[in-house]
Amino acid sequence: MQFPDMILSKEEKLYQQDGSPSSTSMSSGYDYDVFLSFRGPDTRLGITNFLYTRLLGARIHTFKDDEELRVGEEFGPELLKAISQSKIAIPIFSKGYASSKWCLNELVQIVECSKTRRQKIMPIFYDVTPAEVRHQIGSYEEAFLLHKEKFRTNVNKWKAALNHVANLNGWDNSKKNRGEGELVDEIVQKVIDELKTAYLLVTDCLVGVESHVNEIDTMMCGDLEDIKILGIHGMGGVGKTTLAKVIYNRLSHHFEACCFLSDIKETSELKGIESLQKQLISDILKKERSNISNVEEGIKTIKERLRGQKVLVLLDDVDQMTHWDALIGKPTWFGSGSRIIITSRNKDIIDVPEVCYTHELKSLNFNLSLQLFCKHAFRRDYPSDDYVAFSTEVVKSTGGLPLALEAIGKLLPRRRKDVWDVILKKLKQVPLSEVKQKLKISYDCLDDCHKHIFLEIACLFTGFDQRIVLQSWKDSNLFPEEGLEVLQKMSLINIGEDNKLWMHDQLRGLGRDIVRQECDKERKKKTQLWNYAEGLDVVTERKGTKKIEALCRKFDAQLLYNFSNEEVERLSNLRYAEVRVFQDNRPSNDRVYGNSTCLLLSKIGICVCQLGRQFFLPSL
Repeated sequence: MQFPDMILSKEEKLYQQDGSPSSTSMSSGYDYDVFLSFRGPDTRLGITNFLYTRLLGARIHTFKDDEELRVGEEFGPELLKAISQSKIAIPIFSKGYASSKWCLNELVQIVECSKTRRQKIMPIFYDVTPAEVRHQIGSYEEAFLLHKEKFRTNVNKWKAALNHVANLNGWDNSKKNRGEGELVDEIVQKVIDELKTAYLLVTDCLVGVESHVNEIDTMMCGDLEDIKILGIHGMGGVGKTTLAKVIYNRLSHHFEACCFLSDIKETSELKGIESLQKQLISDILKKERSNISNVEEGIKTIKERLRGQKVLVLLDDVDQMTHWDALIGKPTWFGSGSRIIITSRNKDIIDVPEVCYTHELKSLNFNLSLQLFCKHAFRRDYPSDDYVAFSTEVVKSTGGLPLALEAIGKLLPRRRKDVWDVILKKLKQVPLSEVKQKLKISYDCLDDCHKHIFLEIACLFTGFDQRIVLQSWKDSNLFPEEGLEVLQKMSLINIGEDNKLWMHDQLRGLGRDIVRQECDKERKKKTQLWNYAEGLDVVTERKGTKKIEALCRKFDAQLLYNFSNEEVERLSNLRYAEVRVFQDNRPSNDRVYGNSTCLLLSKIGICVCQLGRQFFLPSL
């Protein structure tokens, strides 16, 4: 959306769009679901109006050409665009259809789009037979006798278009063998069934997608005879499925056979991989589901029945190579020109030779995050002056994760405004339940060692040099080098060029919440304390027990002096403690130490971090 500079406030200028396409166009590749071509005097007050109303009632975005809107003699560019940007075209042939040059021009464009954009044509023969349209006899012959003198150059292409469409399957109601209500019901259901396979539902609030789509378009274009596989990976909630659906929709009009397999991990666990094999075969062949009794039989059927089929397949949330092997096996299982899109949280799944292109999806930057939040919270692209500060805090708390921005944006309008600040305070510590549920899928896939490492990074080690942390894990039997690699490939952590461990704020909140839930409410049973106040109680008030493995604490010089061996020895299971020593009283947070010294103590050694530099001291 663009706004004139003269009416924009300072904040509105900062957050305005840069003229990107509408979300509808971007998400599906089309502006309309259905284009109705008809001659008004014949059908406007009858079947056309009835069908149009029913389509809208079914939430099918329909363009109804109205002769009253036509201006001049030229075929308008707006009409041309509406036809080319529709998924399905429904010409309603009546006795007077061929008498309208506008209807005939529309039909020519519809036929062209069916060839170039795989637009589906679903003709209705109303008061005329297909033979009359195909051979231009009866009222159609009379119409062309009148056209012959005035529109000589157009007559042949008009006839060719009529002949082409009249040979397609449609509805012949010329004999009035059923009522209009029954006919319209059948047409609407057919449109709904066609749209299910033609495109996938995508949110109207798309932000930051265009750049990814353009990059992937470049990847996927080229030799149309090649079989290409695209892999999209990233952490949970970052928008992999949404991006994959947008790409799928933009490609779908090039394919007769398309299939979207959603939530493969969850579906395979609940229903078995065989159910996904059945859906793949059914969607591609457009037949009832095959009777597959086991995975091996499914593999055999896919290889034999789908060989040579030019397909578009989207596999969403693949987390095991067994899913890959059971559903798509090798690219040669499908025909030339096929396109396969795979989303996964695990980079290992798509880091294989068969995948032509990989695309990593990361969190949104601040401006895009703010725009997405405002779309859901305020139904606009930017916050009003009263909510700029609040919106900024929300965006910071989510770390640019689209799932969190959407969830919080939808939550706030349902709550009283006087509790918004309380909600925000809570969100800074614990992610929303639906966000936690999505993120926890990745955590649940880890083995016990990897879970342990994830939780310790979340609670203690975000921002630390990995060399320090590896040293602290040296004798832990956690196999940390391998564990860090797994967490990286699962998009749960990142290791920067400076060797520091980084974890997304939402994942960090998830990890700490898991520890809270696993620990008893009684402080003495906790195993890790990252809260400074609790850490002080444990050390100085002798509330610690043998269960304590780690703690974080800020001390001034005097308190550090009183940090005695006796107090440390009481924490007999303590493996490491983070101690921050502040030379003045300036405040600090977890990531910026200011004028401070930070010590990481463990049984195997002490690391001192001072003013951004790190030093190893001899073992204790």
